[in-house]
Parts: sequence; C-alpha cells; structure tokens
Amino acid sequence: MPRVKVSNPEQFIYSMERSVGISDLNYAKHLDSVAMVNVLHEARLQFLASLGFTEANIFGLGMVITDIAIDFRSESFAGDRLIIDVGVDDFNRYGFDICMQITNSALDTIVCQAKFGVVFFDFDKHQIAEVPVAFMTHLGRLQNRVA
Repeated sequence: MPRVKVSNPEQFIYSMERSVGISDLNYAKHLDSVAMVNVLHEARLQFLASLGFTEANIFGLGMVITDIAIDFRSESFAGDRLIIDVGVDDFNRYGFDICMQITNSALDTIVCQAKFGVVFFDFDKHQIAEVPVAFMTHLGRLQNRVA
C-alpha cells in the first residue's frame, strides 16, 4: 500500500506552539497518533479563532471536516515543544484544505505533515454550501500581509 503524501501550501499563515504532555504518550513513550489528531484539531480551531471565526460560524456558515491525512516523519516525546504551522490550499467551490506542518523546535525536525479537507455547511438547511466570498477576501488580505 502506498504511503500517504501530504504537501505544504505555498505559505503558512498561522503558527502556534504546544508542549507534548505525559498524557499525549503511548506505550512506547512517544507522542500517540490519537493525541496528534487532537493537536491538529486544536491548531485548526486556533487558526479559525485567529481569523475571528469558530467552526460553527464563518460568515453564517459552519465548517465540516471531510477528511484528514497525516504523514508522520519522526517521533516526539514528553516535554518537546511543537511548532504547528498552518496554511490553506486546494480551494474548490465548497471548501479547501487546511494544511499543517508540525516541527519539534529543539531538534528542528518535522514530526508530521497533515491536512484537513473541509467544506462549508449550512446547518439550518442541513446542506453543503459554497465558500463565502467574504471568507476568500479575508484570507486574501491575510496572505498578502504574510507575504
């Protein structure tokens, strides 16, 4: 079976740090894959918050995860400081990918690359919705400021 390959966006537009805690470890005493999903989920929510949104309200619409992919590259242990860089890529009519690169800051090694596929959703109508133009404009301003 071929390995999952996750590519980086052209640029990262948000970054956060997080320490690996004891409760994040598995029986081999390294960062557990389920704990990594929680780290990625938190980064996604913090990214949205940095833009002034929640996953339940982005210009009146919600955001739903359609898929997630993680390409693990190296181990991480208790006390490690992780840097989670976040960017966006692969826009379509209804959504896009939220891409992340997680780096162990002490070793300057990539722990994993990941992506969430997301779509916009109208919870009142219970149906998928198009990406709000205002959201694209908002992201465009942010990406221009980072460049």
